[in-house]
Amino acid sequence: MGELTSRYHFVRKTRAYWVWLNTVAKALAALCRLKVCGRENIPDEGKVLLVANHRSYLDPPLVAYAVKKRPVFFMAKSELFTMPLISTLIKHWGNAFPVKRGKADLVALKTALEILDKGEIVCIFPEGQRASAGKFVRPKWGAGMVALKAKAPVVPCLIEGSEALIGKERLFSGIPKVTIKFGKPFFLDLEDRKENYQKAADIMMEKIKELKGGD
Repeated sequence: MGELTSRYHFVRKTRAYWVWLNTVAKALAALCRLKVCGRENIPDEGKVLLVANHRSYLDPPLVAYAVKKRPVFFMAKSELFTMPLISTLIKHWGNAFPVKRGKADLVALKTALEILDKGEIVCIFPEGQRASAGKFVRPKWGAGMVALKAKAPVVPCLIEGSEALIGKERLFSGIPKVTIKFGKPFFLDLEDRKENYQKAADIMMEKIKELKGGD
C-alpha cells in the first residue's frame, strides 16, 4: 500500500481506555441490563478480528464492555470524527479510527492491519450502517478485504436489543435489554483476491446470523 500513512497514531491504548470502560461503558451496560454469552470464545492473546452486526450508535461501548478482558479497537465512520466532543471521546477514550464509507479506504485498511499485526483486537461492522430491529443488511466487501488480508482468527458477534437505546428509527424506546453473543473463532479458507472479498464478507455475516439461534 505504498507510502499511505496509517491512522494508528490517533489511537491511544492508555489508562484512559480502562477508565472509560469501567465508568461510561459499565454504566451503559447496567442501564440496558447487558447479557453476555460466549466471552470465552475470544482468544486471551494474539490478533483477533471481531465482526458484529450493527443496530445502534452505542454498539461500540457495549461490545468493548462485553469483551472486557482486552482492549478493542474500532473502525468508525469518518463523519463521527468531525463532531468535536464525540471525536475526542472516540479517539482518545474509545480506541476508534476513521473509515470513509462508500469507497475503498486504503488508509483505514492499513490502520486495521497495523493494529492487528500488533496482536490486538479490531472490531468492524460489516454492514457498514445501522439496521432496523431484527434485520440485517448485506455486508460491504471491504470487511471481507480486511479479513483476508489480516489472516486473523475471526470471531462473530451478534448484538440484539441495542436499537432501543439509539436505533435507526427511534431514540431510547422503552426499557432496553441488550444481549451480545460471541461465536467460536474461525478462519476464512479463501485466497486474498478481489473476487473473494464479497464472498468473505457474506460468510462472516452468516456466522453472525447463526448466533441468533444459539444459546
